Amino acid sequence: MKFKRETYGIFMMLGHLCADISGGALPAILPFLVTQKGITLASAAGLTFALSSIGSVIQPVFGNMADKHSRPWMMCLGIFMSGCGVSMLGFLNNYWAMFVAVAFTGIGSALFHPDGGRMANYVAGERKGRGMSNFSVGGNLGGAVGPMLAVFGIKQFGMKGAAILAVPAVLMSVFLLTQTKELAKFAQEGSRATEKAKAAGQKDDWKSFGKLTGVVFLRSTISIGMTTFIPLFWMSVLLQSDSVSGTTTTILAIAGAISTLIGGRMADKLGFNRVIRTGLILYIPCLIVVILSRSVLFSTFMLIPLAMCLNLAFSPSVALGQKLVPNHVGLASGITMGLASSFGGVISPALGKLGDSQGLPTVLWVLVGCAVLACLGSFLVPDAPDSTHAEPKPQAQQTH
Repeated sequence: MKFKRETYGIFMMLGHLCADISGGALPAILPFLVTQKGITLASAAGLTFALSSIGSVIQPVFGNMADKHSRPWMMCLGIFMSGCGVSMLGFLNNYWAMFVAVAFTGIGSALFHPDGGRMANYVAGERKGRGMSNFSVGGNLGGAVGPMLAVFGIKQFGMKGAAILAVPAVLMSVFLLTQTKELAKFAQEGSRATEKAKAAGQKDDWKSFGKLTGVVFLRSTISIGMTTFIPLFWMSVLLQSDSVSGTTTTILAIAGAISTLIGGRMADKLGFNRVIRTGLILYIPCLIVVILSRSVLFSTFMLIPLAMCLNLAFSPSVALGQKLVPNHVGLASGITMGLASSFGGVISPALGKLGDSQGLPTVLWVLVGCAVLACLGSFLVPDAPDSTHAEPKPQAQQTH
């Protein structure tokens, strides 16, 4: 069964949602593994490493493979693997078996994201910013749905109830398998556009892409640092309960998802880099206000513009990376969505030690410094050719 082009963009978003459900659920499952399976906190941290670091490192490899040979079925396999790894934790008692299961999800995620981002790029046509923002929101929603689904399953059926996480992934992977022929046509269309660009002398701008990757590294540090330390700041500095502090994560996630949608659409009209710079510039005073304010109500309200400003830059960064290296769209997706975006997870322990010794306000001031560096770095990255306009040229509209 065939669908409209725009509908396949929605399918990519839903695929992203299903691929990220298990990854989003893992933090919610870890406390149950500690209390019911008896694993240590260090072992729990090891499972987090297995999910994020292993998958992120190999994402560029799969992205490079996708650029050379498009295989839409690999996206389906990636979604299936993503859902079936973490969902098995309730049936396992050996720690290393748990490690392998979580790594299985990480590898599945790495399989899906580069090809999924590449396909979302092709399906979007000229509206790359909008297409990548829709695709990115799928990941945001998956991260939000995962914890709720995991807790529901475990509360209803015990640890084995985590198996419910596999249901949406299996269903989505089977459905997309029925659409591989149509998806292959989009991939061929994208490949022809790439060959045409090569014939016209359009080359990959790896130097500019490297600068953009540096900006994404810094943005990742800010994003993960914010979601990790803002709730702790609410507890230790603003003296709020753990339940109230936990709501900050929900506020950040919802505001961030809305902003991700807005950012891509703004980028199509204004240009990718202009939106990235605007978001980073506005983020800096928002975070400074949060650090200095001691009003719980006002600080909580400021979380909304804080998250929205930072997430304005996400989908334009991914789309800009694809524009800068048009001959390696899959590799660009693997780096900007995988390797670079997980960098903050590597830095987070060091920020935690800084917080233990110098206090949480110091950690947030470091994030301000990262935002300043990212903002300055964005001015070194040129905007991609033809990235400021998504609509057809006026001449094409005057054919009536």
